[in-house]
Amino acid sequence: MTDKAYTPEYNLEDLLNELPVSLAYEEGSNNAKLLSLYSDGMEDTLVTLQKMDEWHSIDIAEGEALDMIGNDRGVPRNGYDDEFYRFLIKSKQLQRQTDGTYNSLIKLIAESLGAKYSEINVDPVDDEPNAIQVTNVPATYIDSQRKEKLVLDQIRSSVAAGIRVAGIGFQKTVKSTLYYAMQFQTTQVIESTMSVPQLKEG
Repeated sequence: MTDKAYTPEYNLEDLLNELPVSLAYEEGSNNAKLLSLYSDGMEDTLVTLQKMDEWHSIDIAEGEALDMIGNDRGVPRNGYDDEFYRFLIKSKQLQRQTDGTYNSLIKLIAESLGAKYSEINVDPVDDEPNAIQVTNVPATYIDSQRKEKLVLDQIRSSVAAGIRVAGIGFQKTVKSTLYYAMQFQTTQVIESTMSVPQLKEG
């Protein structure tokens, strides 16, 4: 984690200005030296407190600090690196807020991946009233197989009882360059539909 520059609310000059005019406070005076020690110590303390506060943030915390956040939320690390562990913690929090409705599923997927709500579609399956399909999930937000598997598992476990997730479609954008008299760049959209395996009962 990169430390952020901290600007204290008060500095040595502010403290010296608080002294009565009858006291010597010029640079190098005993009062200035004494308050300089106090000012430096106060600034160090405030910087430490700021870091402690920042490390309560999932986006900033690392290592053991992130472990504490995850454990407080009932999400053990299980050997994951910090980046995926943050994704796991956030996703589990969102999953607990999901009530199985279409809108809550869209919120779960979009906020877990950092995507826009409008990019995600959840629709019923034709001729199968107890099945849904998720389409247009931008694959650019999923950079690993374990993240993809987590999203699939969360969707499957977050739907209402008796509802089957028939499939999830990931949309991939592929850029290719064509060479003619001039150089053109085209964008091709590929729809990749994944069938979601169902959990065995019993």
